[in-house]
Amino acid sequence: MRVKFTFNSDSKLVIPIHYNYIIQSMIYDNISKEFAEFLHSHGFIYGNRKFKLFTFSRLEGRFNITGKGKIVFIPPFHLIVASPIERFLRELSEGLLRNDNLDILRQHIIVENVSVFSPMEDVDFGEEITIKMLSPVVAYKTNGQETARKTLYFSPWDEWFSDLIRSNLRKKYQLITGKKLDDVDFRVSPIGPKDKKYCKIIRYKGTVIKGWLGIYKIRGDRRLMKIAYDTGLGSKNSQGFGCFEVIGGLKR
Repeated sequence: MRVKFTFNSDSKLVIPIHYNYIIQSMIYDNISKEFAEFLHSHGFIYGNRKFKLFTFSRLEGRFNITGKGKIVFIPPFHLIVASPIERFLRELSEGLLRNDNLDILRQHIIVENVSVFSPMEDVDFGEEITIKMLSPVVAYKTNGQETARKTLYFSPWDEWFSDLIRSNLRKKYQLITGKKLDDVDFRVSPIGPKDKKYCKIIRYKGTVIKGWLGIYKIRGDRRLMKIAYDTGLGSKNSQGFGCFEVIGGLKR
């Protein structure tokens, strides 16, 4: 499922260009403390991995970028949040609507509208869909020992890219359904030649994360397509990565 929040304000919203952590904090602040603590500190465990099972888009709307590392949004602006966990989306929607003191970096905003998207099932997806990233997709591997780890980020044109995303989705699928998927096909193919303009370098709490926007073809198991739609494509979804919209190939 996913929800689109429309925010308004009496003045422009001025925030840092690297604002993922700010939006994530707003999300946690507007669900119950118990659930926020569970997601933040524990999450859903698969082996030695923790999944939060939600993702969100970049802020959408008219904006200007200043020369001081700031981005200025001209209201109204929008945010899409997706998750397979109904409780999470319900608490977030109710929390934001009830919050009369809602602000981003001490700038007052209001929720003008909440649009709930109808849930999609795997039967709604075709054998191939076309998607547009609403927040950058991230695929990476970590090599080395704990004291000398090195993170390698991959582009959609790299050989490892689809394999890493498929492995990530299989883990999410097992967490959500309790069922294991073996030998399933899932390929992500960028449309067009490699272009660095789609590469986005994001700073999140002092960590540099490399992701990619753009338009892609996805072909393969439709159950994994649904998981990707609900939880995000790739890694670091709860930090604001991997949210996309389907622009072609649905059966609806």
